[in-house]
Amino acid sequence: MHYQQKLKRTAWLITLHLLCFMASAQDSSLSGKVLDKNGEPMIGVNVTVKGSGTGTITNMDGEFILSNLKKSTLISFSYIGYKSKEITYKGEKTIQVILEEDSELLNEVVVIGYGTVNKRDLTGSVSSVKADDLKNIPVSNATEALTGKLAGVSVTTTDGAPEGDVNIRVRGGGSLSQDNSPLYIVDGFPVSSISDISPNEIESIDVLKDASSTAIYGARGANGVIIVTTKEGHEGKTEVNFGASFGLRKVAKLQKTISPYDYVIYQREAGISDYYGEWEDLDIWQSVAGTDYQDEIFGRTGNQVQYNVNASGGTKQFKYNVGYTHSDEKSIMLGSGYNKDNINAKIKTELSKWLTLDFQARLSYQVVNGLSSGSDANDSNASTSIVANAVRYRPVNPLTYNNEDDDTSAGRISPLQRLLGTYRERRKFNQNYNAGLSWKPTKQITFRSEFGYTWNTDNTDQAWNGEATRQSNLGYQGRPQAMLTKKASRSWRNANTLTYDNKTLFGSRDRINVLIGQETSSSSSRIDESTSVNFPSSLEVNEILSNIGMGTALPTFSEVENKDNMVSFFGRINYTLKDKYLFTVTARADGSSKFAKGNQWGFFPSAAFAWRISDEPFMTGTHLWMSNLKLRLSMGTAGNNRISSGLTELTYALSGNTDRSPFFGETSSPMFKPEQSLYNPDLKWETTITRNLGIDYGFLGNRISGSLDFYWNTTKDLLMRTEIPSIAGYNYQYQNFGQTSNKGVEFMLKAVLFDTRKFSLNFNFNIAYNRNKIDKLNQQGSWQNSNWAGSNLALYEDFRIEEGGRLGEIWGYKTNGFFTAYDPVSNPDGELILNGTSWVLKDGVSDNSPTITGGNYYPGGLKLQCDENGNPIKQRLGNTIANTTGGFGFDGHIGNVDFNVFFNYSLGNKLINGTKLMSAFYANSSSGYSLNDDFTLSKRYALIDPETGLNLVKPDSWNTLLSTYGGENAVIRRLNQMNSQASIYNPATATTMQLTDYAVEDASFLRLNNLTIGYTLPKAWIKKCLLENVRVYFTGYNLFVITNYSGADPEVDTSSKRNLMTPGVDYAAYPKSRLFLAGINVTF
Repeated sequence: MHYQQKLKRTAWLITLHLLCFMASAQDSSLSGKVLDKNGEPMIGVNVTVKGSGTGTITNMDGEFILSNLKKSTLISFSYIGYKSKEITYKGEKTIQVILEEDSELLNEVVVIGYGTVNKRDLTGSVSSVKADDLKNIPVSNATEALTGKLAGVSVTTTDGAPEGDVNIRVRGGGSLSQDNSPLYIVDGFPVSSISDISPNEIESIDVLKDASSTAIYGARGANGVIIVTTKEGHEGKTEVNFGASFGLRKVAKLQKTISPYDYVIYQREAGISDYYGEWEDLDIWQSVAGTDYQDEIFGRTGNQVQYNVNASGGTKQFKYNVGYTHSDEKSIMLGSGYNKDNINAKIKTELSKWLTLDFQARLSYQVVNGLSSGSDANDSNASTSIVANAVRYRPVNPLTYNNEDDDTSAGRISPLQRLLGTYRERRKFNQNYNAGLSWKPTKQITFRSEFGYTWNTDNTDQAWNGEATRQSNLGYQGRPQAMLTKKASRSWRNANTLTYDNKTLFGSRDRINVLIGQETSSSSSRIDESTSVNFPSSLEVNEILSNIGMGTALPTFSEVENKDNMVSFFGRINYTLKDKYLFTVTARADGSSKFAKGNQWGFFPSAAFAWRISDEPFMTGTHLWMSNLKLRLSMGTAGNNRISSGLTELTYALSGNTDRSPFFGETSSPMFKPEQSLYNPDLKWETTITRNLGIDYGFLGNRISGSLDFYWNTTKDLLMRTEIPSIAGYNYQYQNFGQTSNKGVEFMLKAVLFDTRKFSLNFNFNIAYNRNKIDKLNQQGSWQNSNWAGSNLALYEDFRIEEGGRLGEIWGYKTNGFFTAYDPVSNPDGELILNGTSWVLKDGVSDNSPTITGGNYYPGGLKLQCDENGNPIKQRLGNTIANTTGGFGFDGHIGNVDFNVFFNYSLGNKLINGTKLMSAFYANSSSGYSLNDDFTLSKRYALIDPETGLNLVKPDSWNTLLSTYGGENAVIRRLNQMNSQASIYNPATATTMQLTDYAVEDASFLRLNNLTIGYTLPKAWIKKCLLENVRVYFTGYNLFVITNYSGADPEVDTSSKRNLMTPGVDYAAYPKSRLFLAGINVTF
């Protein structure tokens, strides 16, 4: 018995040892390495044991270790931008895993209204720029990221100022007198601009173009929608990215002007003979360098410093992303520059398996110093501005110059003196807060509620000393002045959506996604303007604001806009049949407080269909070379209510400081007055109907891919600002009338030309053609007054809006050479003869050009094309809106060196070179002003005989002139002899001016937008420093422009912000610059 018990005990011990051995054999450790397809170690790859919740990440050598594994366990490997991979553990000790890039274009996620969708499943026309497209190309703001990158998206920087406006147009835009800017959505919240978003925080920019995409936004989507998604946190270890850069700016091009000697001769031709010395002494001016005020004001080398830091990470239950960016720039204009600070913070937390909370705070603070383009706050118009006069101000002072005479025509204050006597600081603080709560009671149903709040302030302080107020429109010229402006706006938004998403319909044959939602929003704004004048003359510009009480306070101007409230209901159904046939139906109803009862609601439906032809059985034979072919069709409507609130009812405003107000004693008192616009209770929605036919294609495994789109957009019931008879007591009224259309074609191409470990080369190209037309317009007055130079031009009416025409049509007069003096021997084709002491047309010649240029006939005077009666013909001179735009570029790498080069172009548009025209004629107000270099002595028609110093065309004494030369015929022969090589008229003969084709130029261009070369340090160098990645780079912006335009830059527009129906004038524009930048990016 004892023996049997001992044997049983021994057997149990042996069994226990066997079980332990087996357990130890089944629970083992695994070490491994994760590589990319080029054999490079991958750092930070998530390695997880399926079903256990345990895992690890790879180290800097791509290595990992997992313990306590059992056979048949599934191990998952995942990394952003790469295809996830699963392997089954079979008991091996080591393993090597290779992850492939997820470069399948069709799996790209695109953000659409209130959701996302795989690009493979898109039915609408959407173009995107992703973070990967931006990471190696440093840009200063989000709008630069779009320049030339996407077909049908036109981005125009109006000038080179630090706060220069950026015009973005999607497929042209349908409105005439209203804003055609797209709707901007940042992380679901509508904003007025995206220029304050740091590019380092951008995850993607998606542009929705057709109604299938934009109808979900209803009232605000008629001009396209640009959705910016900022970066979110990711599950895994904290990743820290740091970037810094330093750059130098230099003006790219300035307007060339005549030399000091040419200027002095011109002043004498214009009749100013006593300021610059006797004729025989004028040669001394050939050795005088003179002052180039453009160079004095814009010639300095600016610099730019930028740095940013971003931290991102989290767990499955809590993810975060926090970023900070600082930019500081000294710009090329004296006294101008800016500094910006941006903070973006996003958190997302899973409160439970079915409840998720996310929150975002985006803050931007910007300080801009100095002036920008156009007129200053106390200028009457742009012609008196510092920027405009930097071009045409005299290069040398007259010999009789006296500072006390600076208010005379020959002794005006120089633009440099005015600039040094001007102070301007603008401070903008934008705050955006968004919170969202998502409830997922089942796998297929999601309810989401969002709330957002925005608070923006925009304050500007300005001061001028006495020298800067000689032409002030505030009165009290020659005495210091100050102006303080405060703007504040607030808005809030609440959106609630319910989504049903079923991917297993009919046994997973079909998929359906249903969205319904409701949205409420409200916004308001206020402006307060305080002005003080008549400060003591002894105060310097830096003393004025600190002694504001020493001035005479003018009435404070305040403007409080009516609240803009909107209530919306919307829905969308996406249905996928057999993974080949895709249907989308969208509808939205918007109610806006901007319209009166009966017109407040607008309804905007759309429908779309897409067919993945490449997935059809009959396309099987093409799979070797065709990887994707999809046809898209869509049609729908979107709305526009971009007018001010309060236009449907009578409103009053407080009179401004430049208005006529009653005086009580010697004090002007403000009064309430009706607004300039006559109210119209019949205003209703402007509606755009879009139709789109598109093809998405891919060849050779999508090594070649892209899209082709044809569209036709019609906008009806235009919200038009129209002038009304002054007898009504108002200047204009907003009405609904007219219809416009935009038809166009867009083509995009991406090609992977080479893709090896040591060398890659990619090519991308896009082109868009758009032509707008005014289909219907019952407006009586077709002429539009751009008024870009105030009273300096005799008559504007230089743009025409009419049925059958296009927006941007320029009208004016075509030049036809210049008048010459008739002589049967030396110039039988001359038109003018001397009649005593005046020049007249010879018999048989009919030409009334001087009715436009000043009223008198002179040899060397400008001739215009005339009709059979001799009257100048006002005719179409071109169009300022480009019909063809696009861009192309190359990027890739050679070893550790990466490169990117990108060009953008524009074709087919004209530009009014106002700077050139304003320095091409003489008027009393132009005394002491210079000319552009088209009018050098070697080119212009000469009026003065260099041998005698006498003016042969406009002499001081006709008797002296005729006696010196021996009669009229001798004067004419000498005049013709002097001007046998003249190629252009003499501006001294033109004392008034209207727009002529001399100033209308082809603005087509090809620009090297940016060139970047970077170098990534080998990982073997940096891993000892606990760094994941280090890249240094050099970038050049605006390196060169190929164009026939003679102005500073062909991509400029300083007029449309004053009148949207007069785009394309280049006058008083802050010149653009070249930027050379060096920087570093570090990932920890």
